[in-house]
Amino acid sequence: MDLGAARFSEARSMSGRLLIGAVVMVLAGARGYAQARPTCAVVPKSLAAMKGCYRPLLVFSPNGDDARLRRQVSMLDEAADDMMDRFVLYTPIVPDGRQVTTPADAPYSILDAKAMGAVRAQFHVAAGGFTVLLLDEDGSVMLRTAVPVSTDRLNTLIDKTPLRQTEMLRPHAN
Repeated sequence: MDLGAARFSEARSMSGRLLIGAVVMVLAGARGYAQARPTCAVVPKSLAAMKGCYRPLLVFSPNGDDARLRRQVSMLDEAADDMMDRFVLYTPIVPDGRQVTTPADAPYSILDAKAMGAVRAQFHVAAGGFTVLLLDEDGSVMLRTAVPVSTDRLNTLIDKTPLRQTEMLRPHAN
């Protein structure tokens, strides 16, 4: 074998080892990050489908056109990139399940009326009230308030969590 062929063979072997190493690192690293899993629904239709993938922002409102609901949507749209980076998924919960205000840019999911009713019962929120709940990816309640929440407050709460701290360390993290 001539010198050129030997160098080519060595380089090919090295690139193969690097590729295998990169694949192993990606697979090993992806296990701890639910957002990286291809099994996460892009638009989940239940809280169960959001678990381990998103941080649902449940906004309970007496109707789909409530001024507080519109204000919350406006704030989310103003910081849509921040919400995407933190996997916040706006999920409005209204009594009739119809005519909900949706963001133009921020990620959201609309549950069907039956699922909205189940979520309302699960978190003990009366149909006539306004309540905002931020859930962590594990489904635990991070915030419960009766007023719209600024995205700065959401960012601060989320950024303090251990999972978010780990997310920010990833290469090309959101």
